[in-house]
Amino acid sequence: MTQKEQRASLLTKHHKLPLIAPALAKAGVTAELTDCFDTDTLGTFSGEVPRTLSPLDCVKTKAKLACQISGLSFGIGSEGSFGGGPAPGLINWDHELLCWYDSSRDHYIIASAAGLVPLSDLETDQLNLLHQHLLQHDAAQGWIINHSTGVIKGLTGFSAVLQALQQAKLLKSETQLAQSIRLSPDLRAHFCPSRRQYIQQAAAQLADRLQALCPKCQSPDFWRKELQLGLPCSACTYPTQRVKYYLKKCDCCGHTEQEFPSEAFADPAHCPLCNP
Repeated sequence: MTQKEQRASLLTKHHKLPLIAPALAKAGVTAELTDCFDTDTLGTFSGEVPRTLSPLDCVKTKAKLACQISGLSFGIGSEGSFGGGPAPGLINWDHELLCWYDSSRDHYIIASAAGLVPLSDLETDQLNLLHQHLLQHDAAQGWIINHSTGVIKGLTGFSAVLQALQQAKLLKSETQLAQSIRLSPDLRAHFCPSRRQYIQQAAAQLADRLQALCPKCQSPDFWRKELQLGLPCSACTYPTQRVKYYLKKCDCCGHTEQEFPSEAFADPAHCPLCNP
């Protein structure tokens, strides 16, 4: 990259630049904020604007818009989604995507990170239960009040929640609310500390992918794109479900290379014959 090409535009309105820029700086990229487009028009976690795009399509759209708005050759989009994971429906699982878009080649690079976000909703008309619920979570976590006539976002701490309830005339007494409300975590990045760590992890992966150059054409993102299972058992050589090799591939010229794991054989504990 030349000095001019090291600039990239990040499209966000949720304070993601400090989470993403440090990792990209290590890859020689200066990320610049573009916030004149309301990304909430593409969908919101709280449901006021339905999410009609898949997370992958959404993050690609944001990265491309970043280029179009800023006039820079490179754009970055960020999108998080909740659901799936190892126990769908039982735990909150966050999946973060970062997209790098090269407008000169119409080429996308996708980085990702995922993990548990220990957050939960509460529906109640008791003020003490609201207080107890907040104490069980990170003090920096933001909250949303859903009541019969509206939604109140961006509330951090019990005092902010209490003030919002008072202003909305939702307090019946010092201990009880005038109606049952739902308190939900505000999942926007600037109000969700546990989500921010996965955005940073995705940014670190994106930086690595930008520096992983194809040995044939020198394009970035020469990365593990596929894998082949079947690492032989060390006792009987039967193919197991452990990774036999990874396939690194360049999406620009099609060059591929196999990358083998450090171990040549799998432990018999993973073998369906030795350990049925």
